[in-house]
Amino acid sequence: MPELPEVQTVVNGIKDILIGKKIIKFKKFTTKLRYPIDTKINQKIKDSHVLNIKRVAKYIIINLSNNNTLIIHLGMSGRIILNKNNEKKESKHNHFIICFTENCFLKYFDPRKFGLIQIVKTEEFLDLKFVKNLGIEPLTKNFNSTALKLICNKKKSNIKSIIMNQKYLVGVGNIYASEALFISKIDPLKEGCRLTSLQLNLLVKAIKFVLKKSIKLGGSSINDYALVSGNLGNYQNNVKVYGRDGLKCLNKSCNSLIIRIVISNRSTFMCPKCQK
Repeated sequence: MPELPEVQTVVNGIKDILIGKKIIKFKKFTTKLRYPIDTKINQKIKDSHVLNIKRVAKYIIINLSNNNTLIIHLGMSGRIILNKNNEKKESKHNHFIICFTENCFLKYFDPRKFGLIQIVKTEEFLDLKFVKNLGIEPLTKNFNSTALKLICNKKKSNIKSIIMNQKYLVGVGNIYASEALFISKIDPLKEGCRLTSLQLNLLVKAIKFVLKKSIKLGGSSINDYALVSGNLGNYQNNVKVYGRDGLKCLNKSCNSLIIRIVISNRSTFMCPKCQK
């Protein structure tokens, strides 16, 4: 599933190209993704201009000049591709196309059809249920050791599940949780309430580090994700523990092997010697 770095990479890839362009039409090739697509979406966005594009959690937010906002979520396998001179459906997984001026076309591909596109009034965006219930953005100043301490306070659930919970912290997926916990040398099974002040501080820094590095490298292309250009992200080639079970720990002073455990039905990778 595309997480914060992948979604931010998509936003970075379309923002400079689409801002200022006018929407000519919206073409859909399915009536439903995760939810039904608004039957009047073409009327609601046609002839409007793109004012801004940003990321909120794992949502792509496109603000339009007519006081409407498009919300796109990539689900588990969604991809966005930008190209020119082609408004035709290219495959059975191509579910909608947004046609812009200057022969620019935004195409949405999603084999599992678990993504979404919604249109709302811009002033109503912050009142949406799924937005109001979101946790802290990890790359903001609001996410610090004090904030993480408040999140973990009195929680006996394991720290990996805590930092992956979107109600507490947004966008830290399975790969990045494993990597951040390894870098901060914290056992992913450790209860959140048992983290020391030093561990909280190290974990905050590690989360920010892995997310920023992944964005710089274009995200992780492990399953369906790719950049809007069609190229693959490169973070998966720089992981320290994820998918490396049975291989030697990359810490020079450690001779242990990386192991795979299962937490909340998700594969978790860790060094049993380094992470305490």
